[in-house]
Order: sequence, then structure tokens, then C-alpha cells
Amino acid sequence: MPDIQERKEDEAERVTAAEAFSRADLACSFGPSFFLGHLGGFVRDRCPDPKENLPTVVVRLADGEALDVCHIIAVSPRWVMLAVRDAANHRDGMAVELVPYEMIRHVRIVTRHAEGPSIGFSQTRPPEVIKPETLLRAAMAP
Repeated sequence: MPDIQERKEDEAERVTAAEAFSRADLACSFGPSFFLGHLGGFVRDRCPDPKENLPTVVVRLADGEALDVCHIIAVSPRWVMLAVRDAANHRDGMAVELVPYEMIRHVRIVTRHAEGPSIGFSQTRPPEVIKPETLLRAAMAP
């Protein structure tokens, strides 16, 4: 059973990490909360099954490179670790990219539907406003 001092240290580490994630979210348009919240379905240890019909996600970097994201491996206060399809390898090759949030300029999300392309907006429900601190606390909960 952990003693009181260990629990206090664990809680202090969680608070410090949450503060670091919040600073990153304030500094970057596509910070940790974006990857944990909006793209949370891609945070996993494997590529999604095509039957899941998840959207295609392309991350464009400041240098113009476009990364075709398979899944998100990890998120830190300074960078995101992405499993990406390796365009240079024509055999379904994968690569791992550690990308500083400051390098991310644009994210393109294209939905896939079995019945074909469509677009729509819900007029009955306003968009949800997500506070970075709320997402980070939920993601870091024991």
C-alpha cells in the first residue's frame, strides 16, 4: 500500500504534467488536447481496422511535409508521436514521427462513409467548447 508521501508525490506529478499540457495547448493551435480529445479515437497501440470507418487524418507541417496518420502513439507536453504511412515505401510501410506541436500548421480530417461522400451540420446542437484542462485531467486520471 503506498504511503502518504508517495501519494502526495504522485498527485504533485499529475498537477505538474497537467500544467505543462495546458501551457502547450495555449501556445499551439494543435496541442496535446487536440490529439487527446478531437483525435482521441486514434490514440492506440495499433492502426485502426478499416471496418471502423474512422476518418483519414493528414497533418501538414511547417516545412510543407504532409503526414498520413495511421494512429497516435503518444502525447507529451512538447511533441506528439505519430505512426504514419510511409509514402516512400510502397508496401504499406509505416514510420514513427515525433512532431513538435510548433511544426503543425494544418490538420485535414476526411470522413469515410460506406454509402459515399456527404457533409452536414447539426443545427440543433451547438459545437462543444472543450477546455484543455478538463481533457488533460480526464486523460491523466489513474
